[in-house]
Amino acid sequence: MRLVKESNVELTRFIYVDNDGVIRGHAATTGELEGDLESGHNYSVAMPFFSALDELGPETQFGCVGEISAVPDLDTFKVLPYVPNTASLICDFVTKDAHQPTGVCARSMLKEFLSRTGFNFKVSFENEFYLLKRDDHGRLVPYEQSLCFSTNGMNESHQIILDTIRALQQQGIVVEKHYPEYGPAQHEIVCKYDDALKACDNQVIFRETARGVARNHGVVASFMPKPFQNLAGSGAHIHLSLWEDGQNLFYDRAGQFNLSDTARWFIGGILNHIRALCAFTASTVTSYKRLIPHNWASAYGCYGPDNREAAVRIVSGIKGKADRSTNLEFKSIDGACNPYLALAAVLAAGMDGIQGKADPGAAVLVDPDSLGAAERKARGICRLPETLGEAIEALKEDKLFEELLGEVMFSEYIKLKRFDWLAYNRHVSQWEIDRYAEIF
Repeated sequence: MRLVKESNVELTRFIYVDNDGVIRGHAATTGELEGDLESGHNYSVAMPFFSALDELGPETQFGCVGEISAVPDLDTFKVLPYVPNTASLICDFVTKDAHQPTGVCARSMLKEFLSRTGFNFKVSFENEFYLLKRDDHGRLVPYEQSLCFSTNGMNESHQIILDTIRALQQQGIVVEKHYPEYGPAQHEIVCKYDDALKACDNQVIFRETARGVARNHGVVASFMPKPFQNLAGSGAHIHLSLWEDGQNLFYDRAGQFNLSDTARWFIGGILNHIRALCAFTASTVTSYKRLIPHNWASAYGCYGPDNREAAVRIVSGIKGKADRSTNLEFKSIDGACNPYLALAAVLAAGMDGIQGKADPGAAVLVDPDSLGAAERKARGICRLPETLGEAIEALKEDKLFEELLGEVMFSEYIKLKRFDWLAYNRHVSQWEIDRYAEIF
């Protein structure tokens, strides 16, 4: 409350990420804030499963009866630089009366999982996003037409990017790099790693900040995984390493590619579960238009050193700091996902691999698509799901994630994703009309 008064905050946003990846919330006035900090804000129990279409799926068990509370984590308090006199807090969903876990909150689930592992994960989300403007016809188009890594792109979007970086820094996020990405007006801002839960909180803050700053400049910052058919998709690659007593457990100087057995088993776990895992990390119908061969987005379940076509890339350590900087990059993920769900699923798969000493097989040193179907099959390299529907079917069969989420969360998440998939499948697009209306 002292910080609120010192910063002249008039509205404090209590935000959460629903299980379809949308950031939502409410705002409390400063006069009513103190009580809300303790009690939170009450929502229908159905709200965590409200879809990105702003509807509840017809199969859900949740409806108009029952409430839960969104209670803020005070450690997440930030004064927002991109809107005046406003702050924010990130919430967990708890029971309304006793403030106990609800079984439907991704952030709470991640915290509970991390408390069981006994390890410290260092994590960062590496976001790509487009800056978009509306053309004379009202269509969203790239803000500018720069080339990959070009200084023209830096110049054209300089003030928007600089304001975004400043806003992130004012909220305590350490920004390391910026560069224009492969698509025109596509950018990447790299933030320093943090502990797993904090990294997910930082991802929420990043998305909110990028969009808020862009809107102040009259443009849209979009984390949509594939906003344009013929342009590069946008990912939110997870970089991670596992630590204990100050030691990077993924590093072994004597190991192949400087990887420890622990790291190899962790990779093996991810690959064992990767088709189901995609239902959390590539969580929209559009995500699968990005996960195609020859796009450096990864289309196959394999791993390799500095291989950008592999789902898991071994990131070579920095000269003189390999013991601290060697890490794994999970590439089959985009910024539309719920980061708490996605990271929990990735870590659970990896830890399952460590517990079972899962062999990831031989590293792939080429584009896996160039190996041919027979060789990929012989080497155990699977094609990632090509649709959200395929990912849902894989998830339904994976007991690891049912154990991770619990029966209610697991079944409701599948219903939510199936609703998204069916809504997409039942939509007749302009492409279909243009292609078939006169032919048939």
